[in-house]
Amino acid sequence: MNPFWKTLVLAAVLLLLGACGGQTFTNGEESGSYAGILMVEGEEYLWEGELDGNEYSESARLGAIIQSTAPEVMPTADFSSNFLAEGAEIYTSNEDPDVLLAKRQDGSWDVFRKSEGQE
Repeated sequence: MNPFWKTLVLAAVLLLLGACGGQTFTNGEESGSYAGILMVEGEEYLWEGELDGNEYSESARLGAIIQSTAPEVMPTADFSSNFLAEGAEIYTSNEDPDVLLAKRQDGSWDVFRKSEGQE
């Protein structure tokens, strides 16, 4: 194989590996390399991580997850998520109007921020 084709194949492999990377998460049930998405009142919120410390505090309860999709499926219905299990409670944040807090059934909290394209 000549050097041109070797370089081309190497570049293709590197592009493919780069495209496969992404945010990795574990939601207690499944793991994947997909963005954790929460849909509330027609707005998309992206998972930022578990709440640790007291950076945010919950305010008003908005509702609970009524539909949980597979990690690779884009949720579209209100109070649906490809990250949270059904029954997880959703709250607004006292500190930031673009942040929602999700309380899982095990008592842990997750932070979701409104997608930048929707601010």
